Amino acid sequence: VVLASGAAGQVDAAALEAALYDVCASLTRQIARDGEGATKLLEVAVDGAADAGQAKHVAKAIVNSPLVKTAVHGADPNWGRVAMAVGKSTTADAVDQSRVVIRFGEQEVYPAAVDAAGLDALAAYMRGGEVRIHVSLGTGGDGTATVWGCDLSDGYVRINADYTT
Repeated sequence: VVLASGAAGQVDAAALEAALYDVCASLTRQIARDGEGATKLLEVAVDGAADAGQAKHVAKAIVNSPLVKTAVHGADPNWGRVAMAVGKSTTADAVDQSRVVIRFGEQEVYPAAVDAAGLDALAAYMRGGEVRIHVSLGTGGDGTATVWGCDLSDGYVRINADYTT
């Protein structure tokens, strides 16, 4: 709940909007980080989408994919799982796979190949508490979205397997 009495006088609407966005984004990250059995915060950013709706749809498909979540938990930089989620979330003609770029952190993993040293560095990055996946769809549009979630661990399975409602 946000309340305003007006006692502070004139308010810069843009500054208020930015401050509210920051608070809401922080709360979103905290909720994701506190997921059942979560060990890592996952941020998925999508750009180059036809519009914001497509970007959000693709980002949510990636962050909600059990295969992506388990790869993140296992510190496995498996870009194929991300590509699968992108492909599953769109129609065949919505995204040209030859224009898609996938990054884990700052490291491009698709279409550029990663050598053994790069894979070791990526695995080390993915062992951290926060993992960022960035996908550029390359549609020529300016749609962007960022979503947050968490990894899928054996702790999640235990929590949900050991009780009934």
